Amino acid sequence: MDKILFSAEKLFRKYGTRSISMDDIAHHLGMSKKTIYESFADKSEIVDHIVKLIRKELEHLINNAIEEPANPVQKLTKSFFCISSMIKDTNPSLLYDLQKHHESAWRTLLQFKEEFLIHKITDTLKEGIEKRYFKTEINTNVYAIYFLEVMSFTNNEKLFPKSVYSEELVSNNIVDFLLSGIVTEKGKKAYEKLIPINR
Repeated sequence: MDKILFSAEKLFRKYGTRSISMDDIAHHLGMSKKTIYESFADKSEIVDHIVKLIRKELEHLINNAIEEPANPVQKLTKSFFCISSMIKDTNPSLLYDLQKHHESAWRTLLQFKEEFLIHKITDTLKEGIEKRYFKTEINTNVYAIYFLEVMSFTNNEKLFPKSVYSEELVSNNIVDFLLSGIVTEKGKKAYEKLIPINR
């Protein structure tokens, strides 16, 4: 079962779900479709399992990113690069396919965004405001939503074709823009210490 999910996830990340059939998954694994159907009723069930695994993996990465650093600027920066690394390895068509063709999996992603990601980011922002790393006037909910929406730009081939812009250049500039408008002088100094690490 794990082998099937691992192989299918690689295919879905690369090509999306709509263009990948059960035949494609079977061929990629070198096994019969019958063997796959012994574990999964259909492709949608495979997609559901994979999205739940991705959610679990991201929760683990974000929790580690938030628990380890010494200050909220580090937490927010590490969270950005955790999510960014996951996004850059995923074909943008996957999200479109989930929204259009896999309602259950899409709900899982939305729930993860609304109940976990936004919550973690707003908590980090509130901590940063309290400790004077971030400006007091920012609306934490608005910024958290903005933060997550801007994340999608890192993998937008139309905006930033890879033939012109490296993934590192795009990610580093976006995180600069995200933080420059909210940090205090104390926060700015904390971020400047991170720049060599991010670069």
